[in-house]
Amino acid sequence: MNKPKLTPSAAHVPNKTRTCRNWLTCVPVLALALACGSAPPVNRATASAPDASAGASGAASTDIDMPSWCSIQSILAQRCQRCHGTPTAHGAPFPLVTYEDTQVLDRKGNARFATIARAVEQATMPAQYLKLDPPVEALQDDERATLLAWCANGGLLTGDAVCEPSN
Repeated sequence: MNKPKLTPSAAHVPNKTRTCRNWLTCVPVLALALACGSAPPVNRATASAPDASAGASGAASTDIDMPSWCSIQSILAQRCQRCHGTPTAHGAPFPLVTYEDTQVLDRKGNARFATIARAVEQATMPAQYLKLDPPVEALQDDERATLLAWCANGGLLTGDAVCEPSN
């Protein structure tokens, strides 16, 4: 038995003009939705720190307050700058001396403070595997929490960019 050939009717033929027109209408709407749904750009040099005590729901929590840059710089000086100083030593790939050092972007566009957070979370830094005299010491729990809180809040400059030398 021969099946009759089906010929496309006008209802089944796509209207390329209509499809293109719909697509062109969707792009600006999508762009507007994305623009309205994202946070405004932040000038990192003048931005104030977000309220680190507010959780995702906006309710206050008892977590660590937003650390000042000087508290971060003190930890970096005591625990990191033995290798991540100026000049770098023991194979460290970059310095961690100034606030600007923590803001440098890598080839993928990630800020260095994100690299710091990853290394601290994974406990790969400070590099205790190095055989140095005196030995490299691990971060204390409070130092670890302070660094991670600062990084989680965007590594913002809070307080002065130039700090008193730590003892």
